[in-house]
Amino acid sequence: MSLDLKLSPVEAVRTKLSDSVFDVLCDAIVEGSLAPGERLPEARIAEALDTSRMPVREALARLEHRHLVERDANGTCLVARWNRQHLWEVATLRGALEGLVVRLAAAHMTAEDADHLEGIISQMERALDRGDYERLIQLDIQFHSYVWSCTGHRLLQETLEDMKPQVRYFMYVTRPGDEETYPDTHREVLDVLRSGDADRAEAVIREHTLTTAERAIARLEPGEVHA
Repeated sequence: MSLDLKLSPVEAVRTKLSDSVFDVLCDAIVEGSLAPGERLPEARIAEALDTSRMPVREALARLEHRHLVERDANGTCLVARWNRQHLWEVATLRGALEGLVVRLAAAHMTAEDADHLEGIISQMERALDRGDYERLIQLDIQFHSYVWSCTGHRLLQETLEDMKPQVRYFMYVTRPGDEETYPDTHREVLDVLRSGDADRAEAVIREHTLTTAERAIARLEPGEVHA
């Protein structure tokens, strides 16, 4: 018992550092600062982040688990190179989960929730006017994350939060996408959520996520998808 008590604070500090390294690397990957196929040597990352190799190793393992990092034949970590199959799997899984989200959210959403989502859509319109597509993507994630919080389903929300980096990477790999339609498509989702029609809400969100994803994948040239 005394040994466990002595180790707990050390473990907590190490985990927090690993989380910070994970966040830095994850953002660099999903935003394209680290390109698909780029090598991720532990020693160089540790030096760049002014940390030891252990939290880097732990962060890379978590990224590998989320399919944002892969290993070559020598065991060296690389930024993941997704093929069409993986893109399709991310899109279809997200579509299924978002269908459940809106079914639940339609029953729980308040007028205040709807007003908040309307505010996000207004920000989308302003970002579109500026041609700020990076901001549009951020607002898309923000919109959906807020809807998740309206479900009253903690495990579903946690599952989608874990999947968020893959969704962001999907958007990076397949850009440019349908960003110019974001305000209109998200307002359609909001309208059916306001109506409380769970069946219609599920149909709309699946159309929104799956059709958009299918078009994004279809637009890619063979050389743009890493086998």
